[in-house]
Amino acid sequence: MGPSSSCCLVLITMITVAMITANSYVHAQRGSGGGGKCIAAERAALLSFKAGITRDPAKLLKSWRGDDCCSWSGVRCSNETGHVVGLDLRAAFFLSNETFVWCFSGVAPNGMLGEISSSLLALKHLKHLDLSGNYLGGVGLPMPSFLGSFKSLTYLNLACMNFDGRLPPQLGNLSRLQHLNLATYQENTMRPGDVSWLRHLGLLRFLDMSGLNLTSNGDWVRLVTGLSYLKVLQLGGCGLSLPHEPTAHSNISSLEILDLSSNRVDTINPAYWFWDVRTIRELQLGRNQITGPFPAAIGNMTSLEVLTLGGNYISGVKSEMMKNFCNLRWLELWSNEINQDMAEFMEGLPRCTKSSLHILDLSATNITGGIPSWINHWSNLRSLQLSANKLEGLIPLEIGKMTNLSTLYLDNNQLNGSISEEHFASFICTRQNGPQFPLWLKGQRDLDYLDISDAGIADDLPDWFWAVVSKVDYLNISCNQISGKLPATLEFMTLAVTLDLNSNRLTGLLPQLPQYLQTLDISNNSLSGPLPLMFGAPMLTQLVLSINKISGTIPSYICALKSLEVLDLSDNFLDGKLPRCSNGSEAKQELNMSPDSTQMQLSALILYNNDLSGKFPEFLQHCQELTLLHLAHSKFVGELPIWIAEKLPRLSYLQLRYNLFSGSIPVQLTKLENLRYLDLAYNRISGSIPPILGGLKAMIQGNSTKYTNPLVWNYYRPRNPNDFNDGYYVKYHNSLLVVVKGQELYYTSTLIYMVGLDFSCNNLGGDIPEEIASLVGLKNLNFSHNHLTGNIPEKIGLLRYVESLDLSFNMISGEIPSSLSDMASLSYLNLSFNNLSGRIPSGNQLQTLGDPESIYIGNYYLCGPPLSRNCSGPEVTTGLLEGHRTEETYFHLGLAVGFVMGLWLVFIGLLFLKTCRFRYFQPSDKLQDSIQTSVLKTSAEWFHRSQRIQNKKGQGQASVSEGT
Repeated sequence: MGPSSSCCLVLITMITVAMITANSYVHAQRGSGGGGKCIAAERAALLSFKAGITRDPAKLLKSWRGDDCCSWSGVRCSNETGHVVGLDLRAAFFLSNETFVWCFSGVAPNGMLGEISSSLLALKHLKHLDLSGNYLGGVGLPMPSFLGSFKSLTYLNLACMNFDGRLPPQLGNLSRLQHLNLATYQENTMRPGDVSWLRHLGLLRFLDMSGLNLTSNGDWVRLVTGLSYLKVLQLGGCGLSLPHEPTAHSNISSLEILDLSSNRVDTINPAYWFWDVRTIRELQLGRNQITGPFPAAIGNMTSLEVLTLGGNYISGVKSEMMKNFCNLRWLELWSNEINQDMAEFMEGLPRCTKSSLHILDLSATNITGGIPSWINHWSNLRSLQLSANKLEGLIPLEIGKMTNLSTLYLDNNQLNGSISEEHFASFICTRQNGPQFPLWLKGQRDLDYLDISDAGIADDLPDWFWAVVSKVDYLNISCNQISGKLPATLEFMTLAVTLDLNSNRLTGLLPQLPQYLQTLDISNNSLSGPLPLMFGAPMLTQLVLSINKISGTIPSYICALKSLEVLDLSDNFLDGKLPRCSNGSEAKQELNMSPDSTQMQLSALILYNNDLSGKFPEFLQHCQELTLLHLAHSKFVGELPIWIAEKLPRLSYLQLRYNLFSGSIPVQLTKLENLRYLDLAYNRISGSIPPILGGLKAMIQGNSTKYTNPLVWNYYRPRNPNDFNDGYYVKYHNSLLVVVKGQELYYTSTLIYMVGLDFSCNNLGGDIPEEIASLVGLKNLNFSHNHLTGNIPEKIGLLRYVESLDLSFNMISGEIPSSLSDMASLSYLNLSFNNLSGRIPSGNQLQTLGDPESIYIGNYYLCGPPLSRNCSGPEVTTGLLEGHRTEETYFHLGLAVGFVMGLWLVFIGLLFLKTCRFRYFQPSDKLQDSIQTSVLKTSAEWFHRSQRIQNKKGQGQASVSEGT
């Protein structure tokens, strides 16, 4: 054996020994049981993380036992080193694909509860971390900064979690990161702050920060366009706008998906950076505020497959501008202006789209003409939406030949003719079907959604119906006359998101609800019995059960529905007190909610016309989003709490009429900057009207454009089965009863224009504060039926937008201010039954306001048109007062003298004429008791009325004397 051979042998021996040693070391570092494939320190870190999880409803960590952590669910180890390199504990929430996440505005139903343990830092080789959809934060708990220490991470998904506060800038240390998803629901309280740390993530290919408020990051365009490797950029719902001036060209050359939907973009400048990115396949600019002409530059984006511009105000949309879009499979233009015949528009699309186009939404685009019979040439269309246009004529039978079509909306057009089964070869349509329940539904299978609302159906709900709709995510049978009893449970509708059954004749109890249900409307039916103690649907955002016959109390389960935004139980037979919603609610425990999670998302609480009692609801202290509170026509008692302004800062409409509230009007109400309508009528409120109410900002500004209508609620109607974010419509679920112009009026869409104060029918005293004239946005002012004194404020004419003014049935004195004639919008005026005096002002429309007798009756010292009583000079007030006093004295004196003389004449006649005496007294004896009773009753009424008149006139006289 030569030297070279000896060296080779030594080298091989050394390598072998080294490999054996290394292998022994690795095994020593791993656990001693279960196959020995897990490093002990990393197993301990994972178990420490598990210890921080308080609830695991989906049992994601059930398999985390034993020594082999590499075999645990969600844990991935390296085959070479045994180190944990992946941790995937994503909650089982709706997820269409890797580029789209739908966040619940609350707790994901299967998400874990607890916290992220810093013990995970022991996983030094971690490359993939996905904790999305879990509830591992909480109020006051920001995203942990130690997440920025995983230097090996290439994938980080923390979407749809409940962190609070700012994003940690330490995330900028993850220089190897290629995928970052921080998307959240828009109501989330997390404020990202300065995100300039993004520039350090130069390898990013996927970035989703949808729902985060990025308004403070003014230079966001320069920031994201510096990430040259980006392929997916999703910034929907971030409050972003684009600069109007031309911007620098982008460094991004490989961007494929750009989502800027639901932002504040108001123009699309041809010089914007994304026009030059020819690789973009999906451009989403829907639900912005874009105005102006359709951009010609868009025609150069030849790679476009998805173009969503719906929900804007773009004009001049022509299909010829899209002649190069041969790859187009999704086109949304709803609510923009096409102003073209439908046949012309379809002919302008490139021929290649006849095989590529899957989704076409032209709703509310002002298209005209008829639906062309050759519409079936677009053979791969799955969704065709033509709602709210000016289409007319017959629905072509060729639609039934479109074998891929599953969605068709034709509502709100001028189409005529009838529907046959040939039209229903492959889709469901919303046209007139009644009065019988449509039998063609019975043969349908695997329906995703069904809308047969307002179809003239007056029939019983068939037994087979619920089996047909068991897989829908959207069901709408509203506004028919459908009878039948609801089943005891709807839990079998496992995919249902929206159920709209309102305005029918349905009976039974409220059933157990589907797990993922968000919107339920069964209003205006005949449901009866009590509400279940727990009825499921933990993610409900809208629960509308008004106008039924539901009895019993409101269960504390309502407190656990943290995503609930609208609760309408009005017009039922509910009684008892409202739940307190304490922290230890059993309902929260049932829903796997954090015990200290007290905040609720309620924006509208409507409970009027029930038999509810108790004090002002205390649980409202946890409802900082509340905009509309309607508790009228109930039996609530006690004083209004002083915490209203602090705890309900967004309150705009407060209706408490017809209750038993007492005490004074809290001065803290003036801190409610959004309060536009305050109705305390028909209570027992006493004290005076606080002058500080003149500082109510929303009533001063009266500008409706900056306020939202609480009766306008997001309403989910899916545009297509693959996009949960793109299908929210405005719907007026309810109307608000307002007493204006002496009559009850219902407001829906116009509620936003109603600004008013109604303190009528209480025990208020003192003067009307001069400061009330500062509320120049008022449209309704009603202080009637109180004990108010003093004069009408001299500057009341500043309330030029007031349409209804009622100060009747008080003790207001003095002259009517001449400025009243400046109230140009006034159409209803009532000043009756006060102590007003002097000449009635003239000018503008005052002489045309209704019947003068009804406006000024009960004010004996007023004169001048439109009354017949003349005025003679500046001293008219005093003269009238003195004259009236003299007339009154003579009247009472004459009445007394006449009574005495008449009585003596009768007495003398009966005394000296025996025949008259017998004829008179004999029949009267039979009526003696009844006459005596009648006389006593009449005398008592006359006496009390005289006393009231004397008191009132005395007060008026004192007021005039004081003024003189």
